[in-house]
Amino acid sequence: MAERFRPYVTVAAIIECRGKYALVSEYDEAPYPVFGQPAGHLENREDLIEAVKREMLEETGLSLEPQGLCGIYTYVKDNETIQRYCFYTVNDSLPEELTARDPDHDIQSVAWYDREEIEKLKPQYRTRLVKHCFDDYFAGKRYPLDILKTIKP
Repeated sequence: MAERFRPYVTVAAIIECRGKYALVSEYDEAPYPVFGQPAGHLENREDLIEAVKREMLEETGLSLEPQGLCGIYTYVKDNETIQRYCFYTVNDSLPEELTARDPDHDIQSVAWYDREEIEKLKPQYRTRLVKHCFDDYFAGKRYPLDILKTIKP
C-alpha cells in the first residue's frame, strides 16, 4: 500500500517594529547560520492563529496577536509539500532585545533587522519561503484574518 500523502503545514510571522523586522537565525543542515521569520509547524489540535502566536512567543519571547495575513504559499520541493501561512503584526512599542524561548534549542539568535540588512541576508535565507513572504509584505499585500475559519466541535 502506498504511503499516505501528508503536507507540512507551517506558519510564519513578519513582526515589524519601528521599521525593523524580527529575524531568527539558526543552523539548519548548513555550516553557517540561516535566517528566517519566526516560524514553525502547526501542531495537533491547534488552529493557525494559535500556532503563529505560539511560534512568535517561542522564537522571540513576544506575546503578540497577528493582525492579518500577507500570503499563503505552497512550496513543493524534493519529496515534500509545505503549505505556509504568513501572518504579520506591526507594533512600535516592542523591546529592542528579543529572547527566544525555544523548546527545541534550534535558535542561535533573534534580533531586529532593517530592510536593507534583510536584503543582504538573502543568500542565507532558511528557505525560499522567507523571500516570498517578505516580497509580498513589502509589496503591501494584506489580507484580513477573518478569511480563516476554524471549525471545532
